[in-house]
Amino acid sequence: MTPRTHIFLLAGAIWAATAQAANVDLVTIPDRQSVQLTIYNSEDITLVKETRFLTFKKGLNRMQLAWTNTLIDPTSIELIPLEQKDKIEVVSTIFPGQKPQHLIWNVKSEFDGMAKIEVSYFISGLTWQMDYAAVANPDETALRFRGFVRVANNSGEEFENAEVRLIVGTINLVEKIAELARQYGIQPPAPKDEAYGELKRDAVKASFSRAAGKAGGAAPGGGPKEIVKEGLSEYFMFTVPGTESIPNGWSKRMQAVDAEDVKFDIVHRVRAYQYGPWPVRFFIFTNDTDHKLGDSPLPDGLVRIFRENAREGLAYLGEQQVHYVPIKAKAEINLGPDRLVVYEKRMLAARRLDFHFRRDLQGREWVDGWNEEQSWNDEIRNYTGKPLSLELRLQYEGDATFASEAATTVFDLKTVETKLLVAPGQTRAYPYSVTFRNGVNAAQTRVKLAGQ
Repeated sequence: MTPRTHIFLLAGAIWAATAQAANVDLVTIPDRQSVQLTIYNSEDITLVKETRFLTFKKGLNRMQLAWTNTLIDPTSIELIPLEQKDKIEVVSTIFPGQKPQHLIWNVKSEFDGMAKIEVSYFISGLTWQMDYAAVANPDETALRFRGFVRVANNSGEEFENAEVRLIVGTINLVEKIAELARQYGIQPPAPKDEAYGELKRDAVKASFSRAAGKAGGAAPGGGPKEIVKEGLSEYFMFTVPGTESIPNGWSKRMQAVDAEDVKFDIVHRVRAYQYGPWPVRFFIFTNDTDHKLGDSPLPDGLVRIFRENAREGLAYLGEQQVHYVPIKAKAEINLGPDRLVVYEKRMLAARRLDFHFRRDLQGREWVDGWNEEQSWNDEIRNYTGKPLSLELRLQYEGDATFASEAATTVFDLKTVETKLLVAPGQTRAYPYSVTFRNGVNAAQTRVKLAGQ
């Protein structure tokens, strides 16, 4: 039989291993009513919350929980009444020495009847991985964007009809554990100490609770879900729609995002220092409601891009691993070099001038400073059949001045950026000049625009 947790209720007489049947009323608890999994990959921690309906008898009830051959952390197991809270009290928790991977709760009830309870615990062995498939229409003007999460279960426990929530990003548990220790008036314990484990569980639960509050605490009218930022931490909770059963030893792929008619931009970039000499094509879309997305940040994952073709099939365009995309942020997918766009550099002239000479005591003279002027007339050829948006970055070492009639900005200390539009089937010239100051003529190591 596949391992899973079991709860038994022993009501009336005090439980003992030698108790006779007349003295003990043993009832197998009904199946879970609901299961919620909150999976945190970075620490191999999953918070499990199960709800069940139990029938209590007035007086002392004893409940036994077994988790044989599972990766449940026994010190994290809790029983919490969700109904009749003022009439149900967990008096004690016993771990019987003769029964490993078992515990017994002594529960005092002030009523006879049924109540809803929650059993929560941490378990290891559950992981998740996200991937996306984006299919462009034949004209490459809109995408169908779908996201899938694959949950792998190697915990030893079976989970039926579970709601799955993912913690995306990093929680700074060391900082949060130290903060909790200070609140309790103790020194932060070492990682191997028992106190460290207790504080870690408290820190994780608090972080999960706060992430759930951010995810569900949108403003009236459907405001965006928020990213939790605490100290060096940044994370959020992503809830997968619906429920799924995830047997032990299996993985389950579930659809988490489904958006139609997602608008996007196609941009070509020339950055020889980063991508090589050939123009590289990007699909760029924004995670917001205007682009039919924006209900939640998008978790980390591999994005694969396809395009519908005339034969009712799909053409593979490329793929890229992306870091999570917050609401209103852009995702940029690099599809690699585009052979239908050509960028060709052409130097027209170069000359040296403004020489500075140095003379020693013997009258010998040499050049220790000079300028070099270069004139260029690069060409961009567009064979795509569509208007071309090109982002061009040119990088220069040393003290340089850049001049062009095209609108140009300084991207960083050694890089200038120009954005150009090229009509379908056309060639556009891009004239510019660069002046380098060398030797003692150089004032500082940076590129600036002429006239600035």
